[in-house]
Amino acid sequence: MAYIESKYQRYDVLKINIDYYFILIITFILSIVGIVMVASSSIAVGETYFNDPYWFIRRQIVWWVISFIVFILFSKVNYRFYSKISIFIILITIGLLALVLIPGFSSVIGGGRRAIDLLFFSIQSSEIAKLALVIFISDTLEKRYREKQTFKNIFWPSFVVLLVVTLLIFLEPDFGNAVVIWVTVFLLFFIGNVRLKHIMGLGAAGISILAAYMFMDPNRVERIQGFINGIINGTSDAGGINFQVNQSLIALGSGNIFGLGLGNSIQKYSYLPEANTDFIFAIMGEEFGMVGTISIVVLFVLFAFFGIRVCLKTEDYFGRTVAGAITSMIIIQTVMNIGIVTKLLPVTGFTLPFISYGGSSLIVCMASAGILLNISRHNLTVSKKVNVGEEMVEQ
Repeated sequence: MAYIESKYQRYDVLKINIDYYFILIITFILSIVGIVMVASSSIAVGETYFNDPYWFIRRQIVWWVISFIVFILFSKVNYRFYSKISIFIILITIGLLALVLIPGFSSVIGGGRRAIDLLFFSIQSSEIAKLALVIFISDTLEKRYREKQTFKNIFWPSFVVLLVVTLLIFLEPDFGNAVVIWVTVFLLFFIGNVRLKHIMGLGAAGISILAAYMFMDPNRVERIQGFINGIINGTSDAGGINFQVNQSLIALGSGNIFGLGLGNSIQKYSYLPEANTDFIFAIMGEEFGMVGTISIVVLFVLFAFFGIRVCLKTEDYFGRTVAGAITSMIIIQTVMNIGIVTKLLPVTGFTLPFISYGGSSLIVCMASAGILLNISRHNLTVSKKVNVGEEMVEQ
């Protein structure tokens, strides 16, 4: 009688998927475009306020180097580590948000106290809060809500912490980042399979809070009224509340299809306020035309596409919610920024991710992209090859 004894030799072949490479390349390109555009758009404001046309770009290059190091580090650290320290992360974030409100520790930006002053730079706590909330709420949903889907388990501590962070951001005030946070969190709830009735209940409360806060400030009400008048009645209000967005449209229109060329923008010379931050997309349109702006939009669409792919391919609950929320956070802010610049949304302070001037925003975006890369690395396709050696044994 004869039988076959099979000897198996198994080994794993790790293949980095295409999502990883595309996210890496897109992030790098967008951040480099940011350096170029900050260099071009900040010349006039640097000369005006600091008597130095290169004041902003020197600082942005330093921030880019730091953020790129952060990007690499976050892409290497196992994303599950953040689940272990999520409470510590959110407590530190709440402390930083509270510190902003204490005179002497913060500086005034855009009419509010939004940044903590350190020796040679400042930190905008509300930017950090976006990523911190994504990590904390993803962790609490996994540990408390996933197994027992009761309203109590989502209200505490997820929604309560969201309210605390929102209140501190409102006190700065920073309405723009508060909106990004709320929209991101509720998309996170959908990704995390939170019951629809719970999402609707918390959503109704959130909309009420945001609406009440929005109409408490006469300046915000005036902006909304100006936006509505500009859209419905077609009134330009060239010297009034719509001045900034009208100058933005002039910049975009002046660029036509191919633009005026790098550095040749006219609107950045004191015509368009915040040309190197909130309205940098308009300067991009003026200098590179429709071709340039569409190219940037395509890059963000690709970032969204591959970020969603990472989310859908991640079996781990925490990784899936973090990946989806990070992608949502970056794309929501992008859509809102471009919507404001093109007069599709009322004017509110939104930077363009990876591109606008600002260290805190750039570091948080790069850290977020790094985490997304790490989640993608843990979705590597593992194929097991089997070498079979057959040996005939006689009995």
